[in-house]
Amino acid sequence: MGKEKINNLLIVGYTGGGKSTLANVLSGTDDFEEYSNQIFKKKDFEWRGTKYRVVDTNGIGRDEKIEEIIDLIPEGINQILFVIDGKFTTEEILGNFILESDIAEYITIVRTKFSNFKNESACKKDREDLFKKSEKFCKLCENIVYVDNPPVKCATYDEDDEGTIEINKKRRERSKKILLEHLEKVCHKLKMWDNLLLQFLKTTNYI
Repeated sequence: MGKEKINNLLIVGYTGGGKSTLANVLSGTDDFEEYSNQIFKKKDFEWRGTKYRVVDTNGIGRDEKIEEIIDLIPEGINQILFVIDGKFTTEEILGNFILESDIAEYITIVRTKFSNFKNESACKKDREDLFKKSEKFCKLCENIVYVDNPPVKCATYDEDDEGTIEINKKRRERSKKILLEHLEKVCHKLKMWDNLLLQFLKTTNYI
């Protein structure tokens, strides 16, 4: 019997951008901590009959750490989820290397902390603004997903606070649905570990 198919998702981005929160929302757990001493963590989950493995990174970039992540997902990567929250442009983070290579089809930009994520016009305007900052960014324009994952673990003092938490939970669930519906469409190919992918991990900042 062959190995069960699983889609490997590697989450990258700078610390504080919402990587671990995104991993928790996707996996439906609280296993990922933003400022953990653990270099990376993985979790398997299933959505609509499809199995996924999400790996959250914390300071990857050194050769020995890259080797460890290859051991975690030796098959390769279906999608790299590059988390940004608007403080940095993708060109600053990704550099010219990624924008000028065929690895772009394996990258989804996840624009997190975007309060108007359900508003198509607002998402379109933000996409256009990102495009204006860098013409090279157009190569990734089709693979931008907008989400908002507000906190759900905070002190509650009255019914208003409880109501806010319930609203935040619904926003997380909606964000999860939007991103996973996108991944259903783009996770059809597996990027095997090769020199291009290794070079990307070695040269990319904020991972």
